[in-house]
Amino acid sequence: MESIISLLSHYRYLLLFPLAIVEGPILAVIAGFLCTGGYLNAFLVYPIIILGDITGDSICYMFGRWGLPGFLQKIGSRMGLGSKNMDRVRAYFDANPHKTISLSKITLGIGFAGIYLAGNAKIPYSRFLRICLLTSALQYIAYLGIGLLFGDAYRQISHYLNVVGALTVVAALAILLLYFIKSIRKKL
Repeated sequence: MESIISLLSHYRYLLLFPLAIVEGPILAVIAGFLCTGGYLNAFLVYPIIILGDITGDSICYMFGRWGLPGFLQKIGSRMGLGSKNMDRVRAYFDANPHKTISLSKITLGIGFAGIYLAGNAKIPYSRFLRICLLTSALQYIAYLGIGLLFGDAYRQISHYLNVVGALTVVAALAILLLYFIKSIRKKL
């Protein structure tokens, strides 16, 4: 974390965009903290972080839309992401695109899976982009605001975000494991 702050205070906006592609929420908190110290301008940080976040979401969406490498497709089909289940996912995304995409964006740890599935469900990119842009705009107002107000506490905030993300991943893996066991039992 200290190295990210050091790099951001030195390279500023040049490094902000690529970091936002990979990790937006904690970066927004750190950037807000750096804004209070005068190292960054919040009015420049906000659109750069949103653009980086949308870029990362678009890349994940494209993998879902146009496919993954073969070995990842095999893993997905073994985990129940075959054409029959994808038809149900597509129907759910078509019926509730705002809710599912927005929830995927704000879910720490496994949100990329929902964005990938949005691409795989062939949600029109323009619709996907509008929903992501609106969600990111609201999300990063909150994260940047936290950084501006409580930026000095970024270590604690980062810790809590990591804990929430880890718990989400563990819960998702447990659900996948239960689903996998259930599907094996059906075959026996």
